[in-house]
Amino acid sequence: MRVQIYHLSSLLAVITGLACAPEIPNYEGYWDDEARKRCGNGEIDFHSEECDEGDKNSLSGFCSPTCKKARCGDGIIQLDEACDLGEENAEDGTCSLSCRLTHCGDGIVQLGEVCDLGEDNTDIPYGGGCSNDCQPVPSCGDGVLDTPQETCDDGNDSNEDACTNACETAVCGDGFIEAGVEACDDGNNDETDACLSSCELATCGDGQVQAGVEECDGQDNCNELCVRDRYVFATDETFRGDMKGMSQLSGIEVVDSVCRTRANAAGLKTDADFLAWLSDDETSPAQRFFRSPGRYILPDGTVVADSWDDLTDGTLQNPIALTPTLQEPDTVWTNTNPDGTPASEDSCENWTSEELGVKSILGIALKTDSEWTKVEMPLGCDVPSHVYCFEQG
Repeated sequence: MRVQIYHLSSLLAVITGLACAPEIPNYEGYWDDEARKRCGNGEIDFHSEECDEGDKNSLSGFCSPTCKKARCGDGIIQLDEACDLGEENAEDGTCSLSCRLTHCGDGIVQLGEVCDLGEDNTDIPYGGGCSNDCQPVPSCGDGVLDTPQETCDDGNDSNEDACTNACETAVCGDGFIEAGVEACDDGNNDETDACLSSCELATCGDGQVQAGVEECDGQDNCNELCVRDRYVFATDETFRGDMKGMSQLSGIEVVDSVCRTRANAAGLKTDADFLAWLSDDETSPAQRFFRSPGRYILPDGTVVADSWDDLTDGTLQNPIALTPTLQEPDTVWTNTNPDGTPASEDSCENWTSEELGVKSILGIALKTDSEWTKVEMPLGCDVPSHVYCFEQG
């Protein structure tokens, strides 16, 4: 019985202590004291209130009548918000996620807009981009024919079809090769390059001389390889073995000069050089001549050989029996084999001597066999003879 009385006394003491304790908030976070439990008292009461500005609480202020801080998305238009649809805020709606009224030019693509570049929207009528109405600006490649700026628009990136990437109808000379129609297209009217103005590849026989490739094309003096004819003749004058004379040049170089002079005087000389068909201890036609794949002809047009290979195979088609003035020569100094190499060591002492007993090999201008350039019996260098002259490359 004494124990029971003790426990009852302890319980009464606890109850008495609680009655005298300070006020504490209830489970909702509000104070039980009437003066302090409501939103709008100007004090932030525990965790149930985010703010409390007292009488300043409002739907448009920082703190709402329910003591909640203003925020975009709470469904209340507050502070600097232009709109607030709560959960219905959306970047593609009428009110954005930042509580701004959406419009063309805000940089956000919304309902009814196809594009929106913000400040980069433009009022140009053509050329791509986004208009001030938030619609695509017509441009080449959009697959829509926009006149007058375009003559075609196939919407692809191929320059090989009938419509170029510049939205122009493909034509020869536009610089683009139209597949199945053009063989080439270099965009110019130059008939001397690899592509003709007709957009066909340059070929021998097209009548146009391709620079660096053809020497001629379609002319009478042009062969099937588009290589021009080259003149060959015998000099009008004759020389004894001492061709060098008092010159500082070699004997061959002296006669080279004679060949150029006579060709020029006869109207045969072009931009090409003329050299003498002579050999000495230092050089020969096989070493210094241009080996033309074209014909060698006389001043009257008679063909001597179809090419260098034909010239040096041992026989000629016709003899080199004509001078620039159309005279017929007889013997010709050469010291040269039919293949253009030196025929012997006898060359009138490198064409510096006409003494008796000094000899050299010569040819006969009326011959078409190997004797046109080489008669086996050397003759004395005191015998006057002509010299062959050949046009070079």
